[in-house]
Amino acid sequence: MSPVPLRVRLRYVARRAGWPALAGLALLGAAAAMEFGPLPAAQEKLGALRASIAKARTQRNAPERGTADAASLLAALPGRDVLESSIAAIHQAAAAQGLVTTGAEYRARKETGGEMLRYEISLPLRGGYAALRAWLAELRNQQPALAIDELSLHRTTAEAAQLEGRLRLVLFLRARPVAVAATGGAVAPAPTLPTSQFAAATGDLFATRSWQPPPPPPPPASKPKAPPLPFKYTGKLIEDKAIRVFLTQGDTTTLVAAGDTLGNYDIERVTTASVVLLFRPLQEKQTLNFGGYD
Repeated sequence: MSPVPLRVRLRYVARRAGWPALAGLALLGAAAAMEFGPLPAAQEKLGALRASIAKARTQRNAPERGTADAASLLAALPGRDVLESSIAAIHQAAAAQGLVTTGAEYRARKETGGEMLRYEISLPLRGGYAALRAWLAELRNQQPALAIDELSLHRTTAEAAQLEGRLRLVLFLRARPVAVAATGGAVAPAPTLPTSQFAAATGDLFATRSWQPPPPPPPPASKPKAPPLPFKYTGKLIEDKAIRVFLTQGDTTTLVAAGDTLGNYDIERVTTASVVLLFRPLQEKQTLNFGGYD
């Protein structure tokens, strides 16, 4: 007995059940289409909603991570109190490589929030190319908070071994209030006993006397003068419209302003072209000129 084809069997069932069965099957198919038809679109909307929720969570946590990163970066920066030593290290490393960097200019800018200071250093350069590369590599290794912002070089002739140009560096420091050391009051001179205005002159009344005229008095001693200034001008810093200069004595570089004291010298006036110092032991003024216009 051969098997009956499926199509023939379905036709037989449909004839036997009649049109109510066909209508029921049609309604069942329509219901299935209505139930499962929108499923892909709903799944797509659900995926988009989940993605937006994940993005919102990421954005909510991003400021916290950014704040933590900024705080750690700020903590890694050196403080404001190392400015002088950092500047001195720059010039000392340049001198060790045979480079000339005199006449530098410095400008201070406070970043947003006031927690970080930005010092722009403009240095004129003169020296060999190999020495320049070695110097920049040394600065990068020694001072991670120092960035090279701009470098321009030129030669006077094509055959010249020396380069001339200008380098702009940026030194980032953490702002820190400078503790001003309390200066003690001036020590009063030790009191002396008063001398009686009626004290008699002492001497031997019967001593031998000469009636010859006395010899002429010796010529007056030459007036002492202040020694030559021991400082070398390294550069100037313009910060909040105030001008300060870097003065180097030996291996020590100090940032000074008008009113400061440096050894036996008082800084009386600082301009864009000179510094006026007072040598206290002789009360003599001396001027250190470094070019420019007042």
